[in-house]
Amino acid sequence: MTSTKAKATPFVDWYGIWAGHGGAGKDGLSWIQDPPLGDLRLAVQEGIWSEPQFTSVERSWETGGVTPNHIVYQDGTLKMWYRATGENATTYVAYAESDDGFSWRRPEVGLVEYNGSKANNLLHEESYHGLYRVFRDNSAPPEERYKSTIPRGRYYVDGVVDSNISKEEFKKMRHAMQHEGFAHDEIKKKLEIHQIIIGAVSPDGLRWTVLEEPLRDLGSHTLDGEYSTLYDEERGEYVAYHRGHWERRRSIRRSSARKFDEWNDPQFVFMPDAQDPIDVDVYAAGYCRYPGGDLHLMFLPFYHRHTSTVDIQLATSRDGLLWGRPERVPIIARGVYGCLYTIADIVPLDDETWGLMFVGNPGRHDFRTDPMDDRPREPADWRWATWKRERLVALESSGEARFTTVQRTCSGAEMRLNYQTETGGWVKVELVHPPVTPPKPVEPFPGFGSDEADVMVGDELSRVVSWKGQSDLSELKGREVSVRIHMARAKLYSIAI
Repeated sequence: MTSTKAKATPFVDWYGIWAGHGGAGKDGLSWIQDPPLGDLRLAVQEGIWSEPQFTSVERSWETGGVTPNHIVYQDGTLKMWYRATGENATTYVAYAESDDGFSWRRPEVGLVEYNGSKANNLLHEESYHGLYRVFRDNSAPPEERYKSTIPRGRYYVDGVVDSNISKEEFKKMRHAMQHEGFAHDEIKKKLEIHQIIIGAVSPDGLRWTVLEEPLRDLGSHTLDGEYSTLYDEERGEYVAYHRGHWERRRSIRRSSARKFDEWNDPQFVFMPDAQDPIDVDVYAAGYCRYPGGDLHLMFLPFYHRHTSTVDIQLATSRDGLLWGRPERVPIIARGVYGCLYTIADIVPLDDETWGLMFVGNPGRHDFRTDPMDDRPREPADWRWATWKRERLVALESSGEARFTTVQRTCSGAEMRLNYQTETGGWVKVELVHPPVTPPKPVEPFPGFGSDEADVMVGDELSRVVSWKGQSDLSELKGREVSVRIHMARAKLYSIAI
């Protein structure tokens, strides 16, 4: 028997679960072939907050505050790019590494002089390039192996680029025209913002070169939020998720490119729909990949206009184009905060725990509507939202239930379940011949039926499934099988076979 573990398949939507097949026989009696039974439902699992992070000053160049920009998991290490404001009131981009997401090493990279010394982890001043999203591109030449993108505004006055005007000055000019009674079209003709995307490349994630020409000009289409970019090795293309507007509703768009500087026009891939409350927008994409898997995830900041609050909901996709939500509830709840925003990616903190960094702002979204009001905002907190491995969503039943998966190729390794039972709850597993059309009874493989299945209870991240104490699946290696689950008062998170 092989000891290699099979890859886990999480339950985040109904795909992969056999829906059943119905019809009527010659005797006029109806039948349904192996349908799901019971009160099965998909339930988003709310993340557990850690204590606030980055609350103490570790270095003199961090005395003005630390703000994480992006955290990724690469080569067994957590890597963080963050903003650090020093005693000189200058904000820098800095780099740190960690094994657990809580204790961070600050390697001396020798790039920036601070107080007469380059013995620090500073990469460059933030004004050079913000590094709000960093990704590795294994298809690129070694000197461009790491890449980053950042959106910036290019300001036009009377149709001409004004490189000297600041964001604050631009807002004051628009505010003044609004108070003077100018119509929206008149203001737009006079004052216009084009959103441009600036790119940067690096051989190691530390030494960065900003590209001279913008990667793209999105024109006047509003993009005042994140621009999450990565290289999709499966598709062999660059992909970006970013905010757009459809009739003044914030939504998510997707762009792609075969070359880093030749992007297709963006297309809308996610927006609130008629099943959502009437007052919601989606504020950003929060895009990342499922750890170690093929799924696409978005941790979406949902902006509730009437209460001026933001919480986080989960959306999933098989291809990055078609998106759905397993449940329309927060996966990270606001708690004591007015607004939450995430720092992608979701990363392993240890062998059993996943984490997603988020910022909690005490104030509500519309903290102030008067741009002339310069009162300081309440300070934000940075925390981890954590889940046990693969437990973002549960397929759960409060009573007895049953379902069968569609066919999958058996690896021959031990079958494993990530599950949790309540008091009196249980799980049993059958391995059955895949449902076929025209339908016929779905029968178990000999020795792997419900009569032989061992009952499983408790709370297990990777429990080996057995039948009369045996877990050897070598006789089924390479064969197409379906899995029939019997469960009661249980949550099932993933299966591997």
